[in-house]
Amino acid sequence: MLLQEWVTSTPELVIGSEVVECVDRFTYLGSLISPCGLMCDEISARIQKARLAFANLRHLWRRRDIRLPSKGRVYCAAVRPVLLYGSETWQVRVEDIRRLLVFDHRCLRNIARISWNHRVSNTVVRKRVLGKDGKSIDEVVELHQLRWLGHVLRMPNDRLPRCAMFSGIGVGWKKARGGQTKTWHKSMKSLTSGLSHVDRCRLPGWGPRDDSNRWLETLNDMAENRLQWRRCIHSMFAQNSNLLNSSCPFFPLSKFLSLNYTH
Repeated sequence: MLLQEWVTSTPELVIGSEVVECVDRFTYLGSLISPCGLMCDEISARIQKARLAFANLRHLWRRRDIRLPSKGRVYCAAVRPVLLYGSETWQVRVEDIRRLLVFDHRCLRNIARISWNHRVSNTVVRKRVLGKDGKSIDEVVELHQLRWLGHVLRMPNDRLPRCAMFSGIGVGWKKARGGQTKTWHKSMKSLTSGLSHVDRCRLPGWGPRDDSNRWLETLNDMAENRLQWRRCIHSMFAQNSNLLNSSCPFFPLSKFLSLNYTH
């Protein structure tokens, strides 16, 4: 049975003589699974749990004898992991990131005792609490996703996450009505578009006529070296530039000369 048909039908699962209850959503390994496939319900649950974790530490945030950077390290160690649990597999939309940013900014302002009336930007507040190298929520989500992508690319071909990522559209699959659904596959392709060029040469995979999984085959060569992949991820956030620039020491141009790139 196709997934689309499963949603519209009323299946009955029986284990032994007991009928398993059908529910609209359920929690599996700490993540909320919903039928629509969107992350809005999961993000709402994450924000609620992170709000509880933040409230449990209110005695720490109120103490004036603890330096602000120390509070920032506690926040990154105790609250943000609760908020972003499982974010490496999220297919986030703009509104999802906005909700996460609003919660994160509210917490940081509470720690720094800076209200909106002080007219201090969120960037300044984040740097005061987390330091000049402190990353915003959207950057942390992208960092988690790129790390997980590298892990999946290094997996054997028979591993389920890799098979799911390289799988194409099956025969008989129906396309949902309305706009295109935001998938993790599409999110990663857009996020890694900065890796599509070496100097003036275009690598295969990100063009409009390239095969849907060609970009994964190109990234597979890049992710073979774990240390190289990690350095390139951090270089992207530190320099905010093209990782495949000729001045970048992590991606030698000769590595990709064997690829069938186009000018």
